[in-house]
Amino acid sequence: MKYCSLFLLLTLFACNQNTKKESKDAQGNEIVNDTIPAERKVVENSPVASFSEKVKDPLNDWRFSVDVYETKSTFDFLVKIKYKELDAEDNIKIPNFGIMPKVEVRKGKEEQSCIIGFLDKTGEFKEYKLVQVKNQELKISTIKHYARTLYKVKK
Repeated sequence: MKYCSLFLLLTLFACNQNTKKESKDAQGNEIVNDTIPAERKVVENSPVASFSEKVKDPLNDWRFSVDVYETKSTFDFLVKIKYKELDAEDNIKIPNFGIMPKVEVRKGKEEQSCIIGFLDKTGEFKEYKLVQVKNQELKISTIKHYARTLYKVKK
């Protein structure tokens, strides 16, 4: 009977283990890391999010387009932008909300503009960067900054 209760106690303890990895920083404070891996095992070659719009020009078939690609790092993405014959690149870093990041590109309010953002845990679109053409110049600006902070209450 003694071994049965010890086995039951160990089984309950093992089942109650937290799925988050914990470690301590230099000051001894606990740091909680999510279970999302920092690096991808497979990086997609095709864009994970895209936007494209024809540039009004009677003589040329030019486009304003934005494509977002995965990188080896799970929360980092490469943005490739094309306007007429101009090519540009930018990088974005999505905060780790404990879910796999989902990037979206949506049409902006003005012509030849789009907003790069991501979905949070509730599926709400969070605006991050604005890509637009103003006065025939390509502009990339950060709309909002995001960060994730974890607080652990000491008992």
